[in-house]
Amino acid sequence: MKHLLWALWLISTISFGQVVIEGNGQKVILPNGKYTITVGKQSEPETPKPNLPDCGCGKPDFEILSVTKKQGSNYEVRFDACNVSPLTWNVANKAATFPPNSSVFEIDLTGVVPGEYNLKITSTGCNGKAEKKFYVVGNGVIEPPKEHSNPDENTTTTPEIVYFNYDDTGAKLSEIDLKVERGVDEKIYLKDNGRAPYAARYAINGSVNRLSAKQLSNQPIPAGQWIHIVKFIADVDNINTSGWLTSTQYSGRQDVKYAKSYECTFYVEDGTRPNLKYTQPLWAKGVGVSDGLSLSRTPKFVLNGKLYGCESRPENESEEQLRNISWALGEKAYQLIYAGDVKRLTDQLGKGITQLNDSEIDKAADMLAAMSNGKKYFAVDFEPSDPEKDGWRWDYDAGSFRTTMQKLSKRIFDRHGKYFYSWIGKGNQFSFRGKSFELDGYSNDSWGNSLDTYIALHENPSEITNVNLAAEPITQVGFGYNSITISSDINQPASRWVSPSMWYLRFLDVVNVQTLITPKSNKLLAFIWPYEDQPSDAKRTPMTRFKFGQGYINVQDNRVQFAHNLVRDAIITYLCNPRVVYTQYWIFGTSYNPGNLLRWSKINERLSCYSEKAGGHYVSTYKGPDNPPCPTTGGDYIGKDALSVSAMVQAHEVFANHLQNVCDGSQVREAFNFVSFKRSGVESVPVHKNDTGEFARAYKYQQPWAQVWRNPNTGKRVLLYQDTTAEAFEPCSFTVIVDGMQITRSVKGNELYFEVL
Repeated sequence: MKHLLWALWLISTISFGQVVIEGNGQKVILPNGKYTITVGKQSEPETPKPNLPDCGCGKPDFEILSVTKKQGSNYEVRFDACNVSPLTWNVANKAATFPPNSSVFEIDLTGVVPGEYNLKITSTGCNGKAEKKFYVVGNGVIEPPKEHSNPDENTTTTPEIVYFNYDDTGAKLSEIDLKVERGVDEKIYLKDNGRAPYAARYAINGSVNRLSAKQLSNQPIPAGQWIHIVKFIADVDNINTSGWLTSTQYSGRQDVKYAKSYECTFYVEDGTRPNLKYTQPLWAKGVGVSDGLSLSRTPKFVLNGKLYGCESRPENESEEQLRNISWALGEKAYQLIYAGDVKRLTDQLGKGITQLNDSEIDKAADMLAAMSNGKKYFAVDFEPSDPEKDGWRWDYDAGSFRTTMQKLSKRIFDRHGKYFYSWIGKGNQFSFRGKSFELDGYSNDSWGNSLDTYIALHENPSEITNVNLAAEPITQVGFGYNSITISSDINQPASRWVSPSMWYLRFLDVVNVQTLITPKSNKLLAFIWPYEDQPSDAKRTPMTRFKFGQGYINVQDNRVQFAHNLVRDAIITYLCNPRVVYTQYWIFGTSYNPGNLLRWSKINERLSCYSEKAGGHYVSTYKGPDNPPCPTTGGDYIGKDALSVSAMVQAHEVFANHLQNVCDGSQVREAFNFVSFKRSGVESVPVHKNDTGEFARAYKYQQPWAQVWRNPNTGKRVLLYQDTTAEAFEPCSFTVIVDGMQITRSVKGNELYFEVL
């Protein structure tokens, strides 16, 4: 590669007479005229080396994660790549080549004077490179540039909240009034000036203040990054034991305790941006978001062996873009068969599905396979409008329902190679030490009073008996629907609030239990819809309001969402499990046009076209001096689903770009030593056993969890770590010993840490 350094002193467009430029032993003479002169390096593009793999995981370039001082002139370099061997590094006039044994190595910077340098890593064995700028300062200490520094942006000093689909410049909410300000340490802090009539609990990115959930966390928050907050106000002292008193469904009373939910997502704008391992698009202030965020703006990545998607097809996205983000299309897409199809099926069969004899089940299996429209993964979701009239067609309560579903799923797989199950119905059953259990397919919100039993189960899986699967070739897992505000745990003190993250650990624990009770050939399909749908009278958040036309749209039926970071982390974690094959998001609005909210709306107190036809049902209101028409084309507006669907896309982007080369389906869990963890400098020793009970213990002991997955073919490993009890963005660290190597890493709060070893 050749470089020509232009020794110039001006960046502008100027006019000269004859111009003579000399430098680096060369002379250039320019005639009269107007020229643009640029200071910098001109380089020839690198030519890809033929027949060599990409250095990165699924792409040529890879990432240098950190450069840190070890001792004397030696410094530790950590990188994330898949095929870098031999490795060549260059810093200033220093260089070396060697075959790396792991993703961590040391460099000797003896004689390097203080200043800014560029570390470059290349390899003759692959295509791609990695570069990272860092500073060598006094005493040889290397410090990276400030994480949010971005000289290409117009940096401001005054931080400002930018809400997703919420304009806070109009009518104010008295019970929540979020503000951000810089502290004396120049970091950004969040405060709430709202005045609530009863005690409030706060969750930021699914985490709460460890001393008291009734106080907003005092940890600084980053700029340019999605932040999810739930403020739940209730007239109860202990939300964990008495939250059910705020629900008519749960309490059976009309005079329930006062409660309100305030949930929203925002980012802090100060002109800087974080360095993230996934695509996290931002939005403009005060207007309805009009694209799919990560759906629309994520660069291409390729998944191997995993599938994900949704029944909904965003109408504003091209098929090319959906393929770019590995969205399952065509026969790879998942399908639900609804009540209308079941009616046609049972009409042709002449009887209900549980009334069939053995030969008729073969016929039903063939008919259902044909109804899948070529899809490999499908299920029946039978929810008739008149259960008393049509319940016999797919009778969940029939004594033969479980055996019928077992026969159907196995015969559809044997005869057609498709994975089928009933979305509603019986879950996988088993016994342990005299207790019987049944795992719901998509919503397992707590351990109830059986937490210790589940921990014992993980420690003694050989004692599991009486396993009775709902479907032999595939098992549905998943999360969503349940409450993230008033889920109960009678063993928790009033200072805690477990609901915002309990679902997370419980879901991952159920995944582990399912791997214990099902054969290795049984696949896991995760079905998700990360909204609070239970209880039926769960409190809605008023924080979706934005300007449209001359007025404002305000969403009334506005369910509380699960924290987007935990949605992303949950998916990344279970994708590392070799049994997981599919992630399915239930449904979302297919239009990016915010105005399509007016389809189901009251426009200046008058029902819009769809709401009027639906007997008065509406989800939003419009108030303004004009009367915008009811949209009659396009689908429903995507709204907040853009955030949670983006979290799903981000998870698969991370897995494809960083983890799938190790977690390729052959990976196995590996034993390790969990030495210690720190929160805000305070060190603790976890309760650790090398079994599948890490998530149940994390909940019981309020400690982090960790996993190590090893690829038996390459010897490479994936390390996962997370502390869901830590406060969001709190300075944390941990130490583990993997294959004899002690590893200490820093982590930000409750984020999921992952690394290829």
